[in-house]
Amino acid sequence: MNLIATSKFGDCVRCGEKDTSCKKRGKDLICTSCCKIEDTQKQVEKANLRNRVRGLRGHQVEIGNEQAAGRQNLINDLDYVFSRIVRLRAADEHGNCECITCGTKKHFSMIQAGHYQKRGNMALRWDFRNVYPQCSKCNEINSGEIKAFSDKLEQLQAGMPETLANEARIVFKHSLDELKVMLIDFRAKLRLLEAKPTPHS
Repeated sequence: MNLIATSKFGDCVRCGEKDTSCKKRGKDLICTSCCKIEDTQKQVEKANLRNRVRGLRGHQVEIGNEQAAGRQNLINDLDYVFSRIVRLRAADEHGNCECITCGTKKHFSMIQAGHYQKRGNMALRWDFRNVYPQCSKCNEINSGEIKAFSDKLEQLQAGMPETLANEARIVFKHSLDELKVMLIDFRAKLRLLEAKPTPHS
């Protein structure tokens, strides 16, 4: 007879605890404490597989879809570096930027990179002609203050709003290699800006 195989009490093959409440896992008896530890470890491993690509900001990655995850990771990195360049380039000696649409001045770390043609347009997402420092009220609450943004762009360069509107109609998608090259270039630009004696955060 194989009494141990059907018993709920026995010796745990993991921790060695004797005559304790166990569960049968395959051919082994494992105490309930060790079962909980193993179950937790498996859940953590599965979660890590879904989210192991850094910077996905809550988007779960399905196993077998790592190429798409890698692309999104590059885009997230580009957004961060590009935004910092936009704000640092416009910062004065005190590190303050002026909102392009309302003129509010704030430290560059407290201001955003506002897009005239929205970020979903990949042809202009990282185009310096299209992106300027903008306060959170104008950029988020007031949906970009597009009329004021357009007027300011027109002042800076005649015909720019129309040029950007025309280019925004082009369906465009960067290759992975293009994204990587762009990220290398932007990181080099950012290092130069951060090397200047401006108060950074």
